[in-house]
Amino acid sequence: MRTRALMRRSLVQARFVLLGCGLVLFVFQLVVVGQASAIEAQNSFSRMTELVPGFLQRGLGSKAMLLVTFKGTVAFGYFHPIIVVLVALAAAYLATEPAHEVEAGLVDLELARAVPRHVLITRSLVSALLVTGVAMIVMASGTWLGLRAFASPGFDAPSARVLLSLIVHLAAVTTVFASFGLAIAAGARRWSTAFFTTALVVVGLYLLDFLAIGWPLMRTISWLSPFRYYPALSIVAGEAHEWINLAILLGASALLCAIAYVRFARRDL
Repeated sequence: MRTRALMRRSLVQARFVLLGCGLVLFVFQLVVVGQASAIEAQNSFSRMTELVPGFLQRGLGSKAMLLVTFKGTVAFGYFHPIIVVLVALAAAYLATEPAHEVEAGLVDLELARAVPRHVLITRSLVSALLVTGVAMIVMASGTWLGLRAFASPGFDAPSARVLLSLIVHLAAVTTVFASFGLAIAAGARRWSTAFFTTALVVVGLYLLDFLAIGWPLMRTISWLSPFRYYPALSIVAGEAHEWINLAILLGASALLCAIAYVRFARRDL
């Protein structure tokens, strides 16, 4: 009951940020499908192969050509850099709330009501997971509506299984960053420090994974990036080791969550 009340307060406070993020995610998927449908209707994807950068073709091989197909373009809405970063930051926004409560002095009032420390961490974790799940539903709804409104039944759209796999992997990656933000916030005294540290890590690890496509040096350390375990084009091509990737992502999330609980339990408030 206490966790639910704290969650309700957190979500109400963040409602405008979350509604804005949800609107962007929904409209983005709608626009991507509409654009892909217009290109497919004009049979113009074949002419777009020349626009794929050479380093992508060398690094991704034949899978790079999926980016210039109707199926690949629709799927791109689930691994576009704007989307993956936005979803991760929306979850981190809620996950780092313990640092805000410490900074604002709210934690003293909460703990004075005999609320165990771990409840505050659980509240932030569950809130971040809830927001992640809702974001995935909003994106899927945008894709579904876009396919119904713009696409011809004869277009080679991604299957429901492929879209579900993309959604699950994106949610798992987001959970890693939410857990990381929670671990940082559990020991931070300023919300800005926790949130912007998490944001920099999200962007930095995305760039690491992207540069690893064509830079052998970056490839040797790309295993550090959660995005490495979200091989979206391999998922679309049906070549991904999905269960292994998900196990790694969820294992990392569990470890980071454990660190968050321990840090918050031991810190001096």
